[in-house]
Amino acid sequence: MDYTVPGAVSNGEMVPAHPGMEKEKEEDEEEEDQTLERGQWNNKLEYVLSVAGEIIGLGNVWRFPYLCYKNGGGAFFIPYLIFLFTCGIPVFFLETALGQYTSQGGVTAWRRICPLFEGIGYASQVIVILLNFYYIIVLAWALFYLFSSFTIDLPWGSCDHEWNTENCMELQKANSTFNVTSENATSPVIEFWERRVLKISDGIQHLGGLRWELALCLLLAWIICYFCIWKGVKSTGKVVYFTATFPYIMLIVLLIRGVSLPGASQGILFYLYPDISRLGDPQVWMDAGTQIFFSYAICLGCLTALGSYNKYHNDCYRDCVALCFLNSGTSFVAGFAIFSILGFMAEEQGVPIAEVAESGPGLAFIAYPRAVVMLPFSPLWACFFFLMVVLLGLDSQFVCVESLVTALVDMYPSIFRKKNRRETLILLVSIISYLVGLLMLTEGGMYVFQLFDYYAASGMCLLFVAIFETLCIAWVYGAERFYDNVEDMIGYRPWPIIKYCWLFITPAVCMATFLFSLIKYTPLTYNKKYVYPWWGDTLGWLLALSSMVCIPLWIIYKLSTIKGSLREDIFHRGSKEGRFLCKAPCATMRYAQSSDGEPWTPMETDLALRTTAYPTFSKRFATDPQESPATVRAMTRAVPKKGEPNGAIAGPEETKVEEMEERGQWRSKMEFVLSVAGEIIGLGNVWRFPYLCYKNGGGAFLIPYLIFLFTCGIPLFFLETALGQYTSQGGVTAWRKICPIFEGIGYATQIIEWYLNIYYIVILSWALFYLFSSFNSVLPWASCNNPWNSDLCVDILNRSGLDNRTLPANATSSMIEFWEKRVLGLTDGIHKLGTVRWELALCLLLAWIICYFCIWKGVKSTGKVVYFTATFPYVMLIILLVRGVMLPGAVEGIIFYLKPDISRLADPQVWMDAGTQILFSYAICQGCLTALGSYNKYTNNCYRDCIMLCFLNSATSFVAGFAIFSVLGFMAREQGIPIAEVAESGPGLAFIAYPTAVTMMPVSQLWSCLFFLMLIFLGLDSQFVCVESMVTAIIDMFPGVFRKKGRRELLILAIAVICYLLGLLLITEGGMYIFQLFDYYAASGTCLLFLAVFEVICIGWVYGADRFYDNVEDMIGFRPWPLIKICWLVFTPGLCLGVFLFSLIKYTPLKYNNSYEYPAWGYVLGWLMALSSMVCIPLYAIFILLKTKGPLKQRLMQLISPAEDLPQPKKKHKAGLSELRRRGWSPPIQEVLSITERETHF
Repeated sequence: MDYTVPGAVSNGEMVPAHPGMEKEKEEDEEEEDQTLERGQWNNKLEYVLSVAGEIIGLGNVWRFPYLCYKNGGGAFFIPYLIFLFTCGIPVFFLETALGQYTSQGGVTAWRRICPLFEGIGYASQVIVILLNFYYIIVLAWALFYLFSSFTIDLPWGSCDHEWNTENCMELQKANSTFNVTSENATSPVIEFWERRVLKISDGIQHLGGLRWELALCLLLAWIICYFCIWKGVKSTGKVVYFTATFPYIMLIVLLIRGVSLPGASQGILFYLYPDISRLGDPQVWMDAGTQIFFSYAICLGCLTALGSYNKYHNDCYRDCVALCFLNSGTSFVAGFAIFSILGFMAEEQGVPIAEVAESGPGLAFIAYPRAVVMLPFSPLWACFFFLMVVLLGLDSQFVCVESLVTALVDMYPSIFRKKNRRETLILLVSIISYLVGLLMLTEGGMYVFQLFDYYAASGMCLLFVAIFETLCIAWVYGAERFYDNVEDMIGYRPWPIIKYCWLFITPAVCMATFLFSLIKYTPLTYNKKYVYPWWGDTLGWLLALSSMVCIPLWIIYKLSTIKGSLREDIFHRGSKEGRFLCKAPCATMRYAQSSDGEPWTPMETDLALRTTAYPTFSKRFATDPQESPATVRAMTRAVPKKGEPNGAIAGPEETKVEEMEERGQWRSKMEFVLSVAGEIIGLGNVWRFPYLCYKNGGGAFLIPYLIFLFTCGIPLFFLETALGQYTSQGGVTAWRKICPIFEGIGYATQIIEWYLNIYYIVILSWALFYLFSSFNSVLPWASCNNPWNSDLCVDILNRSGLDNRTLPANATSSMIEFWEKRVLGLTDGIHKLGTVRWELALCLLLAWIICYFCIWKGVKSTGKVVYFTATFPYVMLIILLVRGVMLPGAVEGIIFYLKPDISRLADPQVWMDAGTQILFSYAICQGCLTALGSYNKYTNNCYRDCIMLCFLNSATSFVAGFAIFSVLGFMAREQGIPIAEVAESGPGLAFIAYPTAVTMMPVSQLWSCLFFLMLIFLGLDSQFVCVESMVTAIIDMFPGVFRKKGRRELLILAIAVICYLLGLLLITEGGMYIFQLFDYYAASGTCLLFLAVFEVICIGWVYGADRFYDNVEDMIGFRPWPLIKICWLVFTPGLCLGVFLFSLIKYTPLKYNNSYEYPAWGYVLGWLMALSSMVCIPLYAIFILLKTKGPLKQRLMQLISPAEDLPQPKKKHKAGLSELRRRGWSPPIQEVLSITERETHF
């Protein structure tokens, strides 16, 4: 049992038990209970860029230019500017000033101004929620197109793909003769959009399956969005420096390119040519009004939320006017960029511009991509355009989420304004929105998307909310009164026309446009052809009404719940709770004087007015002094104190000193055990051990396996774990402290670790691909009816029906074709890498994101995650085992797995397989065990832990064989072939053999999901523990750099990004050949055996086995089994060296699939990777010998001496002290303090 006695002595030094831990724990608890400050923008630029990012979005690019040409060209600017000055700027300024004045979000701002109209806030948040569901879908489409642009030939540029139909007509061949009539001819751009991206069904009643590629793109979009706002204005204010400015760079680049194209001038003329007669059409005016509301993000609560983070004296009036003109100017300039390209496309095709001009998604995903195909270097311009679309939509999206979160936090500050609560809330909003959004990524999801776009956030809803906003401020609260508030904030009164707009013009224009939109309402149709069923239109109207009804329903509810006459309800005559429906015009938030003659701040004035006018408010704080501070914080804002310029908040000056963080420890033994178990119990237990067992004599293979287990596996496993626990250092500095001349062992392990981090996680991306592919009504590898299948494909389910006819010699199964053609897109050699498989790239990104968050907080997060990741695979393994042994043919498979063949023991290869399997499956010589052990308490019984973990690992491998071979026996019986023909190892078992067997089971999708879930979790903790060990090594080498706040997270992020980018090379179409090189050479048994020899020589012979045994005894209280020491000295180095030499003698060059031979430079590359780790040991020994000064003998003695700060055990004085005590002698106090309870055995 591990324990620590307070004030106990460890290794001769007085060490307090957990110094400062209790205090730190109390501070953490106090910090968690403390209500956090609301936050403010660091500077005006952050606010301006955030608002600009929100209002300048996709509508500026794909809606305004189209409306301009459609509604009279330059003449359209007349109604547009009228609506801008009478509705756009007044309402924009109203919402921004409201947020800055109240310092509250989109709901509580209206509650404070006029509680009767709090429903305005709820209406705006309902619209925002619906926007969060569907707006980000556009980003998923744009990401799909962006990834598809990373090819030599754009996939929508030709008709040579599996998704194209016979009616496809290439753009470049439009003037050629085709056997296709004009009625049913389609372009490759439209077919790519409808058949490849959407796979659109024939109606909303047929939603179909989920488009998982789009689901992954949507997941990526939500992840980016989350991290843009997860820390509130602290992170949002930094992100917008890029997201709000970079689209302008892209727009300028596209504009310059567009105007330099032939036909650009005709496109621009078509865009701006005025047609005054169009002004007689009411629809033109309605389009102008709704465009203003759409593009200015009015009535969404976003402007109120962003303004609420401003300083009180910020000149929001000037900001609003500037931002409005910037928005409209951007829309105008974007029209030149778009129509210059469309003019070029029309000239190239010889058609009128009206035939190619589109709006909305049609422009972004059909018209513009079609034009890009005609440009030189088309992939480059496609990337530019879709990158601009992604960034334009991204900040609009995350600001919408931020406004919703702000509203919720301000409504419930006591719940959400606590440590980490905000991050959790954003995560919850993101997950819910993502799950709802998946509905729009089904094959019929486009119809659902159109419903949301046409009804949920329609101009009708926004106009309705705008009417009540202006009525509330101008007529109920008072326009003059609100002008006084604005003057108090900015120092002057705005232009009077703004006030008159609030009073008369804005509500009148909005009301007229709203009524006109109702009168001219036409039901939604998709693509001007598909008519929605009645229940579809009903659903749309429910979405629209869900926001609008909030305002009248809230008014009714509020009036009915407050006691008194109707007049008293409205004009706040007395309320026991101090809450009123409309504030009395008592005073403004100007600086006033308190009773002591000191000037009040606006916050103090507001509070003083409340306590003076409303006794119940004052009484509440007087009777409950404990509640008042928190309540004041919740109800008021931090505003400038007297004498503070520009709204700075006065307070004591604090100097933050950046201190080094503690190294950390496991909080319990269970965390350590599960972490090590998760690392060593991985994919090799499932896909390598069972295969080696049957291949090398069945049960007879256990003889060499157990010999290597006891002579190499357990001794080395215990050596590395004990070394980490004793030194409390990572995989490099542990060897530096024990024996500096052998520090190269640490560098060698980290190089192997680096290679593993690059290629091991690629397996998880394959498993994720298969997992997502399993969510289909029919498993995609079960038949030959897919676009990737060839004429030689044989259906694995119907193979028995082919017995009476001869199969072609080169026939392949549907499973192999799915693996090689669909998943890998395999080329014919390493010399042809091809393009990146972007679906796998997204899966790899997802795997790295999960891995990052498993370890980003060190052992604090890793120790929690492993409770699930290390145990869940056992649940899956048991389920698969039970299912497997119940299948027909399972007994034959298990017999084939274990039937002993003693004659195989005469083959040296069997012994080599046993030795390398031990080193592989026990994660030996990788630095992981040293890193994990270094977080143990000094007195942890690591010896017992190691023995237990070793037996658990081997037992898991043994049991996994039953689960695998029972299923393979079933598959062999179903196909009527020997088991030897279906038994595979490595990826062949995981991605070919087992999925083939699963296909033959009832409810095959379920068993497929369970199997690949097990693979993912088996590989996941092995991966993130590998990364953790590398991070630990680097931090321990440079503690002054990385053991600072936030540095560890950045280091892990840097490693993850670099490994991900290098990993992309392994998921190209020829990446499998590179993967095999990594697997065969970089982390081969040869490298591990070489390192193992030097590890035991260093500990057993140089440092001293007896000395290390003394250290172990000092830690655990007893000396381990003597056989361990004998193994370190004799057996382990002898066996490892023998197997190492044998592996060199019996070396055979790598072949892929036993057929493809690598070119000479491929083998050279492989050996360079293998040698890159092994040469570290001799090279570092030579380097450090040359660097150290003094005679050779002195240098050697210095370099083999351990560090002086290592714990030194005391053991020679125990009996002597006992004898002296019996004679009545008492030792001095200093000597008593140098003797531990463990050392005296008392």
